[in-house]
Amino acid sequence: MALKCPECGEVAYTRTSAYESATVKRTWYQCRNIDCSCTFTALESVEKIIMKPARTDDAEQLPEPPVKEAHILNRYGSNSNLSKRQQIPV
Repeated sequence: MALKCPECGEVAYTRTSAYESATVKRTWYQCRNIDCSCTFTALESVEKIIMKPARTDDAEQLPEPPVKEAHILNRYGSNSNLSKRQQIPV
């Protein structure tokens, strides 16, 4: 979000911002005009919630994720194509 400088009307850029509460954020701006260089703050807040997401118990409706079994990728195991001499001792 860009704001215009209140002193000269040039576009100001964001220096930093911090939340003052869950719905209010304070942002520090600095004017891009070198001759002005005005620094100012602005508050951004939630005015109105237009639509809330539906709240359901998704945790009970979702299926359990499949359990992955450990397996060896054809290296250093009994499924290896390496000869006995090439295999690393356990």
